[in-house]
Amino acid sequence: MIVESPRARDLLMLKRGLLIACSLMGIAGCSLNSVRQHQVLQPERLDLQLLVCKIKSTFFSDANQDGQISVGDHMTYVFNVSEDAACAQSQSTFYAVEQIVMSQALGHDRQQTFVTHFQGTFRLKKGNLQLRGLGSLGLSASKWKAINQSGSIDLVLANIFPESDRLSVIGEGGSYTGLVGTAFVKPGDAVAVDINLFSQFKLD
Repeated sequence: MIVESPRARDLLMLKRGLLIACSLMGIAGCSLNSVRQHQVLQPERLDLQLLVCKIKSTFFSDANQDGQISVGDHMTYVFNVSEDAACAQSQSTFYAVEQIVMSQALGHDRQQTFVTHFQGTFRLKKGNLQLRGLGSLGLSASKWKAINQSGSIDLVLANIFPESDRLSVIGEGGSYTGLVGTAFVKPGDAVAVDINLFSQFKLD
């Protein structure tokens, strides 16, 4: 039978205490690194300005086959987008669909306007952003009457974004995961989209 001296027991206890302390420090260090990395990926606020520069394609779907644009029909779009306020260097893409939910009376300017449900996705370098909300579609009377069957149609940005709109935004993947916010759409030769994003939760 081996009897440990008090000094040997003290040394053994000291070694065990040091091992436990080092282990706890390692775990804490990993946790802090994880939090710091998460905070980098999830800023509390992020502001972006995007430019919808050009229509690549537009397709009309005559859902009720009545030979005209009416409630229930929808449009699908593909746009070129710039992330650096220079349309000459646009490299990103915006895919969108809007369904007509209400038509308004023909105005004095012979413009036919429609209220739509708009949904689209910006595919950007750092991730995707989905936009949702009510939109509007504006067409001259002649262009409105000329669209009478499903297929590709010729529209300009001013038709698809005739007035300012505010849409909700949801981050989808990449640096935008977990972020939500709003987008303010301002019409023009190139449509400016000012996006304000916020974290859905705050780390303690």
